[in-house]
Amino acid sequence: MKILTRYSLKSILSVFLIALLIFSFLVMAIETFMRLDSFMTGSLGFREMANYAFSSLSSYFMMLISISVLFSITYFLSNLSANNELISLYTAGLSKLKILRPLILLSIVLTLFFFIFNESIGLEWKNYDLVITQEYFGMSGTQDASNIVLYDEESGHMIYADRYSDSYGRLYSPVLIKSSEGTIEERIEADYADYENGRWIFHNARVVQNERGILESFVSDEYVDESFMIPQELFRSQNLAIETMELRYAYDYLARLKSVNRISWQEGMTDFLRRLAEPFGILVLAFIAMSMNYSYKKNVLLFSIVQSLLIAVVYYVADMVFSIASRQGAMNVYALLYAPSLITIALSYIISFLGRRI
Repeated sequence: MKILTRYSLKSILSVFLIALLIFSFLVMAIETFMRLDSFMTGSLGFREMANYAFSSLSSYFMMLISISVLFSITYFLSNLSANNELISLYTAGLSKLKILRPLILLSIVLTLFFFIFNESIGLEWKNYDLVITQEYFGMSGTQDASNIVLYDEESGHMIYADRYSDSYGRLYSPVLIKSSEGTIEERIEADYADYENGRWIFHNARVVQNERGILESFVSDEYVDESFMIPQELFRSQNLAIETMELRYAYDYLARLKSVNRISWQEGMTDFLRRLAEPFGILVLAFIAMSMNYSYKKNVLLFSIVQSLLIAVVYYVADMVFSIASRQGAMNVYALLYAPSLITIALSYIISFLGRRI
């Protein structure tokens, strides 16, 4: 059994790495070719081209990992069937579960590993791609947010600001409103607000306070509302795609956004759930590869590879379609976690059933 485990893991991992390298090279080549005109007109050299090719891979990497796992497991099992090694293993008294056990464990380990990768190095990689895109092509990708609106349900604060500068930790033209039970208790307008030592300092502030129906207004060079505790990380991530926010800030941001703008929350939650579901595509496609039919009477390897590629296309097309529907509010946002997987698994069983007749 140990020999079979070593043989299975070695065969699958070697094909997985080769497939991942080939798929990655193709994606980088396509992305670079699509920007070739910009590189030439911008007088950017080979070094910048290679740098962009590497950074652009961040958006596709988890998909390529999943497809490579699907392809490697399919290739391994179809080879066992084509060479009649499966029959030998069954004759030796090994059940299908025992043969697949190393593959199941490998799939689980890869899923957990790349989930952690996606929430750490993967975020930095995507942020790096935003910076490179901005630097080379002048496209939006900085951490400076604009047209900011955030609400803190616990303290009753709502903050508006024209722009946030991450370089200075500064909000420009902020307007802070504090309300309780439908009554505005305080309104602060300032030229700018700086984040220092865990609190926001409003400069050149015009403050209006409502004390039991009595309005009091005054001007202060530096004013601090000690109950206003929204961390600057939420402003820093405001203008970035939800996929690049740190997990804790993304969850906090979405919780605040839900009470302010339901449409923006639907869009943000869709992107957030897609990001969480990305690594689990490895497990889903691996399960499909292990459950596929490998009993074709002829051309086992060819039919199996075609089948695996068809399933991968269906899975990611279904993911894209359901994502669009979710962002538009046409379906429950949480259905995005399971709907593409269920559709793809159902299709794989239909193909396997039909394949028994070939």
